[in-house]
Amino acid sequence: MKSFTTALLACLCLLGSGQAAAEASLQIRDAWIREAPPAAKVLAAYMELHNNGTTPAIVRAIHSPDFGRIEIHRTVVEQGVARMLPVELLQIPPAGKVVLEPGGMHLMLFTPVRPLRQDDKVSMTIELANGACRQFEATVIRRTGDDGQQHHHQHNH
Repeated sequence: MKSFTTALLACLCLLGSGQAAAEASLQIRDAWIREAPPAAKVLAAYMELHNNGTTPAIVRAIHSPDFGRIEIHRTVVEQGVARMLPVELLQIPPAGKVVLEPGGMHLMLFTPVRPLRQDDKVSMTIELANGACRQFEATVIRRTGDDGQQHHHQHNH
Protein backbone atom coordinates (compact mmCIF):
# COMPACT_ATOMS: atom_id res chain seq x y z
CA MET A 1 0.00 0.00 0.00
CA LYS A 2 2.83 2.38 0.87
CA SER A 3 4.45 1.82 -2.56
CA PHE A 4 1.16 2.61 -4.26
CA THR A 5 0.74 5.79 -2.20
CA THR A 6 4.27 6.96 -3.01
CA ALA A 7 3.79 6.23 -6.73
CA LEU A 8 0.46 8.07 -6.71
CA LEU A 9 2.06 11.06 -5.01
CA ALA A 10 4.84 11.11 -7.60
CA CYS A 11 2.29 11.05 -10.43
CA LEU A 12 0.18 13.79 -8.86
CA CYS A 13 3.25 15.94 -8.40
CA LEU A 14 3.87 15.91 -12.12
CA LEU A 15 0.43 17.30 -12.98
CA GLY A 16 -0.16 21.01 -13.42
CA SER A 17 1.23 23.87 -15.47
CA GLY A 18 4.71 25.25 -15.05
CA GLN A 19 5.78 22.51 -12.67
CA ALA A 20 8.19 20.85 -15.09
CA ALA A 21 10.29 24.02 -15.14
CA ALA A 22 10.30 24.20 -11.34
CA GLU A 23 11.27 20.54 -11.13
CA ALA A 24 14.09 21.02 -13.66
CA SER A 25 15.51 24.01 -11.76
CA LEU A 26 16.08 21.97 -8.58
CA GLN A 27 19.15 19.74 -8.71
CA ILE A 28 20.00 17.19 -6.02
CA ARG A 29 23.69 16.26 -5.75
CA ASP A 30 25.66 13.78 -3.67
CA ALA A 31 22.64 12.31 -1.84
CA TRP A 32 23.71 9.73 0.73
CA ILE A 33 22.40 7.91 3.78
CA ARG A 34 24.66 6.89 6.65
CA GLU A 35 24.56 3.12 7.10
CA ALA A 36 23.13 2.11 10.48
CA PRO A 37 22.69 -1.20 12.32
CA PRO A 38 19.89 -3.31 10.79
CA ALA A 39 17.60 -2.73 13.81
CA ALA A 40 17.95 1.08 13.68
CA LYS A 41 14.59 2.89 13.68
CA VAL A 42 16.00 6.24 12.51
CA LEU A 43 18.61 7.01 9.87
CA ALA A 44 19.98 10.28 8.49
CA ALA A 45 20.43 11.50 4.91
CA TYR A 46 22.52 14.28 3.45
CA MET A 47 22.84 16.04 0.07
CA GLU A 48 23.22 19.34 -1.74
CA LEU A 49 20.13 21.07 -3.13
CA HIS A 50 20.87 23.51 -5.97
CA ASN A 51 18.25 25.92 -7.31
CA ASN A 52 19.11 26.94 -10.86
CA GLY A 53 15.85 28.87 -11.19
CA THR A 54 15.01 32.54 -10.81
CA THR A 55 12.58 32.11 -7.90
CA PRO A 56 13.04 30.40 -4.52
CA ALA A 57 12.48 26.64 -4.42
CA ILE A 58 10.57 25.73 -1.27
CA VAL A 59 10.68 22.10 -0.13
CA ARG A 60 7.59 21.18 1.86
CA ALA A 61 7.95 17.39 2.10
CA ILE A 62 10.15 14.44 1.21
CA HIS A 63 8.81 10.94 0.70
CA SER A 64 10.27 7.47 0.16
CA PRO A 65 8.69 4.02 -0.03
CA ASP A 66 11.60 2.83 2.15
CA PHE A 67 10.60 4.88 5.23
CA GLY A 68 7.47 5.52 7.29
CA ARG A 69 8.17 9.25 7.27
CA ILE A 70 10.93 11.73 6.54
CA GLU A 71 11.50 15.05 8.28
CA ILE A 72 13.90 17.89 7.63
CA HIS A 73 15.87 18.80 10.76
CA ARG A 74 18.51 21.31 11.74
CA THR A 75 21.04 20.89 14.50
CA VAL A 76 21.34 23.70 17.05
CA VAL A 77 23.76 23.86 19.95
CA GLU A 78 22.50 25.57 23.09
CA GLN A 79 24.69 25.70 26.19
CA GLY A 80 26.89 22.95 24.79
CA VAL A 81 24.00 20.57 24.06
CA ALA A 82 23.20 19.67 20.46
CA ARG A 83 19.50 19.30 19.66
CA MET A 84 17.67 18.61 16.43
CA LEU A 85 14.67 20.72 15.56
CA PRO A 86 12.21 20.02 12.73
CA VAL A 87 12.11 22.41 9.77
CA GLU A 88 8.65 22.84 8.21
CA LEU A 89 9.75 24.44 4.92
CA LEU A 90 13.23 24.49 3.43
CA GLN A 91 13.88 27.40 1.09
CA ILE A 92 16.63 27.28 -1.53
CA PRO A 93 17.29 30.78 -2.89
CA PRO A 94 17.36 31.50 -6.64
CA ALA A 95 20.75 30.57 -8.12
CA GLY A 96 21.70 29.26 -4.65
CA LYS A 97 22.14 26.06 -2.74
CA VAL A 98 21.46 24.49 0.64
CA VAL A 99 23.77 21.80 1.96
CA LEU A 100 22.35 19.06 4.16
CA GLU A 101 25.33 17.72 6.10
CA PRO A 102 26.23 15.98 9.36
CA GLY A 103 26.05 18.44 12.23
CA GLY A 104 23.79 20.84 10.32
CA MET A 105 20.64 20.61 8.26
CA HIS A 106 19.77 16.98 7.41
CA LEU A 107 16.95 14.53 6.76
CA MET A 108 15.68 12.22 9.49
CA LEU A 109 14.44 8.95 8.01
CA PHE A 110 12.00 7.25 10.38
CA THR A 111 10.84 3.62 10.47
CA PRO A 112 12.78 1.94 7.65
CA VAL A 113 10.80 -0.82 5.94
CA ARG A 114 13.95 -2.84 5.18
CA PRO A 115 17.51 -3.06 6.47
CA LEU A 116 19.81 -0.90 4.37
CA ARG A 117 23.41 -1.89 3.67
CA GLN A 118 26.33 -0.11 2.07
CA ASP A 119 25.74 0.68 -1.64
CA ASP A 120 21.95 0.15 -1.43
CA LYS A 121 19.93 2.72 -3.38
CA VAL A 122 16.94 4.51 -1.87
CA SER A 123 14.38 6.24 -4.06
CA MET A 124 13.11 9.58 -2.72
CA THR A 125 10.78 12.33 -3.91
CA ILE A 126 11.04 15.98 -2.94
CA GLU A 127 7.71 17.81 -3.00
CA LEU A 128 7.92 21.56 -3.58
CA ALA A 129 5.45 24.14 -2.28
CA ASN A 130 4.22 24.81 -5.83
CA GLY A 131 3.23 21.14 -6.24
CA ALA A 132 6.20 20.16 -8.40
CA CYS A 133 8.23 17.11 -7.39
CA ARG A 134 11.76 15.95 -8.00
CA GLN A 135 12.71 12.29 -7.75
CA PHE A 136 16.24 11.18 -6.90
CA GLU A 137 18.24 8.33 -5.39
CA ALA A 138 20.40 8.32 -2.29
CA THR A 139 23.18 5.78 -1.78
CA VAL A 140 23.80 4.12 1.56
CA ILE A 141 27.38 4.77 2.67
CA ARG A 142 29.35 3.27 5.54
CA ARG A 143 31.33 5.86 7.46
CA THR A 144 34.07 4.51 9.68
CA GLY A 145 35.79 6.20 12.57
CA ASP A 146 34.71 9.42 14.22
CA ASP A 147 34.35 12.03 11.49
CA GLY A 148 33.19 14.47 14.17
CA GLN A 149 29.62 14.14 12.98
CA GLN A 150 28.15 11.25 14.91
CA HIS A 151 24.37 11.33 15.07
CA HIS A 152 23.73 11.00 18.81
CA HIS A 153 21.76 14.12 19.68
CA GLN A 154 18.46 14.86 21.37
CA HIS A 155 15.42 14.95 19.09
CA ASN A 156 12.50 17.26 19.84
CA HIS A 157 9.34 16.29 18.00
